[in-house]
Amino acid sequence: MLNKRHFGPIALVAILVPVLYFFFYSRGRQESVVVEMEQYYSWLDGTPVENKSLERGQVVGIMIDSHPDARPESGLSQAKIVYEAPVEGGITRYMAIFDSAQTVSKVGPIRSARPYYLDWLQEYGSGLYMHVGGSPDALTIIKKLRIFDVNQFYWGDYFWRSTDRLAPHNVYTKSDFWQKAVEHYQAGAGAFMAPDGWRFAKTVDQESTASPLNKEITIRYNPYYSVTWKYDAEQTNYVRYVNGKKYIDLDGAEVRARNVLIQYASMKTVDEEGRKEIATVGKGEAKIIKKGRLGIGFWEKKSVTDRTRFYDPNGNEVVLLPGTTWVEVVPKDAEIEVTN
Repeated sequence: MLNKRHFGPIALVAILVPVLYFFFYSRGRQESVVVEMEQYYSWLDGTPVENKSLERGQVVGIMIDSHPDARPESGLSQAKIVYEAPVEGGITRYMAIFDSAQTVSKVGPIRSARPYYLDWLQEYGSGLYMHVGGSPDALTIIKKLRIFDVNQFYWGDYFWRSTDRLAPHNVYTKSDFWQKAVEHYQAGAGAFMAPDGWRFAKTVDQESTASPLNKEITIRYNPYYSVTWKYDAEQTNYVRYVNGKKYIDLDGAEVRARNVLIQYASMKTVDEEGRKEIATVGKGEAKIIKKGRLGIGFWEKKSVTDRTRFYDPNGNEVVLLPGTTWVEVVPKDAEIEVTN
């Protein structure tokens, strides 16, 4: 039989042990939950950001030249999203999307506006649009919709012309300039919000698929211009090539993409200059390229200001990998070659 003198301490220990265990165990679980909740992601490209205020971004869209005389360009490798679409003369043009908070020392050469790029820009809230002139239709839309644009013809202080290239392939800007424009003229304007964004996996390893590995995808815009994306399994992204040559920025950085979205669209020539009209609203075929694989699906954009979204054949919105995305807008009869 236990002595009463010993029963008191034993009972106390029996009570304290589960209480202390519950306290420290619960505390540890609560702390782990707090750490998990403190992870934030950019709504623009799905990459981790330091704090909640950086989730939303003020978008800057910049028209970039793709003419052979403009190569190598500057800043393409640092863009969050890049749209490539045909323009007149058998070439394409880029609209590079940046977060205004980015630090980029040189972007360009910058060229003129086209209407269909404005349709895509409007998917990002009241973003800043930087260009050098534009087609009559594009300039009319900018004025009518009061798009916040910085046109080099009238805002020359926000650009410079390099002396090592000939015009018109020598106009550049940098983040200091667009941040100044946003601060002075667009304060309080609507930023890009989460509902407008695409769906992103939290990590590169999270999203997977069982379809066969595709090492290269080549897009033939015309007999004289082709784009190839070669998969780099070690970095889980694609390296860009144009006409068989690796595409490198002026600073030596390779142009790479985590996701490549091929968007088939109706196109027609609308004037003697060869300018294009491209259908941006509606629905069409798409190919989704990520993690070394090509998937078939479709795109849909319900109105000019609605987001262009990409879906699998079952109507589920595609989950992209966090990082840079290129949108390749091609004619419906564009030739696509896949190398396994």
